[in-house]
Amino acid sequence: MNVSTKESMMGASDARAMRADPLDRLHEDMERARLVPTWKYVSEFVSVQPRITGRPYLWRWDDVLQYLHRAGELITPERGAERRSMEHTNPDLRAQFATSHTIATAVQLVKAGESAPRHRHMAGAIRFAASSHGGNVYTRVNGEPLMMEQNDLVLTPSGTWHEHVNDSKHDIVWLDALDYPLVNLLQASWFEPGDEQRPIATYEAGHTAARLGHARPVGWGDHPAGTPRMRYAWSDMHAALERLRREDGSPFDGLILEYVNPLDSGPTLPTLSCRAQMLRPGERTRAHRTLSSTVYYVIEGEGASVIDGMRFEWNRGDVFVVPNWQWHEHHNRSAAQALLFSVTDQPVMEKLGMFREEAFPDGDGHQTSDRVFSAS
Repeated sequence: MNVSTKESMMGASDARAMRADPLDRLHEDMERARLVPTWKYVSEFVSVQPRITGRPYLWRWDDVLQYLHRAGELITPERGAERRSMEHTNPDLRAQFATSHTIATAVQLVKAGESAPRHRHMAGAIRFAASSHGGNVYTRVNGEPLMMEQNDLVLTPSGTWHEHVNDSKHDIVWLDALDYPLVNLLQASWFEPGDEQRPIATYEAGHTAARLGHARPVGWGDHPAGTPRMRYAWSDMHAALERLRREDGSPFDGLILEYVNPLDSGPTLPTLSCRAQMLRPGERTRAHRTLSSTVYYVIEGEGASVIDGMRFEWNRGDVFVVPNWQWHEHHNRSAAQALLFSVTDQPVMEKLGMFREEAFPDGDGHQTSDRVFSAS
């Protein structure tokens, strides 16, 4: 009996099975059993270099501000808006509403006389006062008002009740940064709105700060633990930078300081480290790359950063993102100092034992930059 006669006497599936390679049949059987042969797909989930899911990008302050003020006329608390904010959404991370794969930043507007209602969530958050005229403007965190003067940093740690109040004659705009892309990746997100029928304990302004300085209560009073509700006054950070301006600083970041947890000298939040840095007139840092992503806000000055061979020119108020494992360097080309605020996920990578850093090996530590960023 020849093969064709034999196949005609068999079903079509039996004939295919007879002709199939034994390894192919194994793969098909494994797929039906929801088993994946690692020998076939290992290169798809174990990469030689990190796979980057976001791109370097920059948002111009003037552009963002005009949209924010337009929203200020259309979006109000009376229309059901919990927050009037706009996310810096990376073009490659639109579905995640994220700036980097682990960090989401936004700008938020609270107009004079307005308040944003109390709520809490799993994501930890920071607020950097980008445009504040002072006065009675604050974020109340777990019942304690934390004042928000120009360039102050305020923390709302994970799970803390918080609301925003602008009882002044001027609008306030601040930069938000949250770790919710990471929280969502871990499938740990939750949100709880405030209930005015269930008030929480309240404290006077300065309650926490008085317990976290050089003197602390002994045998009485409450003792903050974990990540305390905190306000970091810009006047203190700026003074520290000025005192240290003659130091060499970091070859990669210039004169850079971290906002530390006063309880353990750890990072600002368990998942996010906030930093302020000074680039002195004419200062150009060397290029490096790290297994952490960083979002920058320009407090003062002008300059440029080269990220993976592309030059990003920035001015006051601009926001730009450096994804993980991207070569980057900064250059203050002006005759005045430049000040940058940044937030990075480096604490996560360090705690997981995954943080890695490399100095750029060529060109005396500097990249060539024949491309200039343009938003499209």
